[in-house]
Amino acid sequence: MSELTQLPEWLGGAVIGAIIAALGYVAKLIFDGVMAAYQARNARLARLVELQSLLRVGNSCFKTQILQATRLMGLIKQNHSDLKLGDGREDTIAKTYSQFTPEEKELHEIIRSMTVNALGPVNQSQLEWLKKDTYFKVQPQGKGNLSELAKLLADLEAHLMLWHAKYKVWIPNTPEHALVYLADEKGHGIGFPSGLDEEVAKIIEKARWIDFWI
Repeated sequence: MSELTQLPEWLGGAVIGAIIAALGYVAKLIFDGVMAAYQARNARLARLVELQSLLRVGNSCFKTQILQATRLMGLIKQNHSDLKLGDGREDTIAKTYSQFTPEEKELHEIIRSMTVNALGPVNQSQLEWLKKDTYFKVQPQGKGNLSELAKLLADLEAHLMLWHAKYKVWIPNTPEHALVYLADEKGHGIGFPSGLDEEVAKIIEKARWIDFWI
């Protein structure tokens, strides 16, 4: 071999060392990228679990309030058969408010408090979650769970904004009002999006089994 093609022993070692260092650097970049993606995915999953919790709380509060409102409607029909009832729960409750018995008044106060101190805060928390979200709401239209979730979240945001808009004029200065309904006989807005809870649950379950899916 020509002397010109021979590398000094020290230089050959330096080249090999440089190659090893470069490979190590590239491997670290890949590892860091994978870890960053994994952490971002876990953060998105945690956010979705947070939304699921808020939806469950809201659903529980809503169902509890419906039970109490149904009880109150039963008392109204029993005790005020001579009065003309309104259209639906809220209208009937408001129109008979001035004639309430002590039992009815107490139940009405409980129902109204659920709107102010339970449904109001949880709806606000859901709206704040939506305002902070920069991933799930902006998924492209198409088929699949994430696309369907994006549509449902858009409907939820509209529902919550309309709910708060009605709340502000319906509750604070009108003690006879206890319920804030949108998709009832009055048709003041759009209802809670059907299927949202189930879609969130599907995505969470799928994401727990498939890494980097969301």
